[in-house]
Amino acid sequence: MNKLQKHILQAAGLLTAVLVIAAAGHHIALQAEEKRLVPPGQLVEVDGRNIHVYCEGDRAQGPALVFLSGSGTVAPVYDFRPLYRLLSPHFPIAVVEKTGYGYSDISDVPRDVASMVDEVRRALAGADVPAPYVLLPHSMSGLEAICWAQTYPDEVAGIIGLDMAVPHSYDDFDLGGARLSLAVGGLARTFGIHRIPGVYPLSDLGLTAQEQEQLALLMHRNAVNPVYAQEGNAILDNVQTVQAQPVPRCPVLLFCSTGGQQFSPAWEETQREFADQTGGELQILDCGHYLHYEKSPELAEAIGLFLQAKLLYERT
Repeated sequence: MNKLQKHILQAAGLLTAVLVIAAAGHHIALQAEEKRLVPPGQLVEVDGRNIHVYCEGDRAQGPALVFLSGSGTVAPVYDFRPLYRLLSPHFPIAVVEKTGYGYSDISDVPRDVASMVDEVRRALAGADVPAPYVLLPHSMSGLEAICWAQTYPDEVAGIIGLDMAVPHSYDDFDLGGARLSLAVGGLARTFGIHRIPGVYPLSDLGLTAQEQEQLALLMHRNAVNPVYAQEGNAILDNVQTVQAQPVPRCPVLLFCSTGGQQFSPAWEETQREFADQTGGELQILDCGHYLHYEKSPELAEAIGLFLQAKLLYERT
């Protein structure tokens, strides 16, 4: 064995030792951090696992606005805060954190679209939030909102899409590439690499120092967890499930960001098509995909006008 080979073996051994120590440290830290998590809402048991439901506002004012997060949002209860804090003085709101998200349990459960809809419905029922609901899906959860309205039309008073995906958004979806990215992310998660500042960026808009700390703890626990991979693997089957049924027949308002083009060149075109199919309204916003970070005041105003016009809310 020459000197170069020896150096390579030594470097490989050192790297292995560093990764083993990093993984051990990460998992020890997770155990300690779990005790510091304090859910601001209530934990509802669904099939033996805890689902976090957070509510604000007066339920007597009308149907609850139910926020549904996109894939990989580590803490929806904090992610949507800039928007729902503007809406909750006038409308009741609920944020349901599915399995693997926020303060909810991480568990190996089916992630077909029907199962995800059922989970959220049962969590809302357990939290005493009655139907009907106005669904506000972001990104991939658009499929869940559509499926919900197709399967339980009496429970859905309207859909307000926050740059939500529709079935044709996935016409060019690279499932192989998505699986590779999730696999790499899952490996990095094992070693706690996402703890390095800037690796997994977060938005702390409108959060107190304590809430920012909670958000960081949830990122340590939830980032690139196996549930996200299960959702990604199920996406094309979920698209087929939704496409097999007629489009919803409820009031629809779609906000489409120019930043959505990063996912598909036809992002705006597919949302425009869905708006036409449902008789809905489409508004294009010049901003990033997480439009509720950048355009919350504009969104809140437009949502209020839409709800009053279509759903006969009364603002106090």
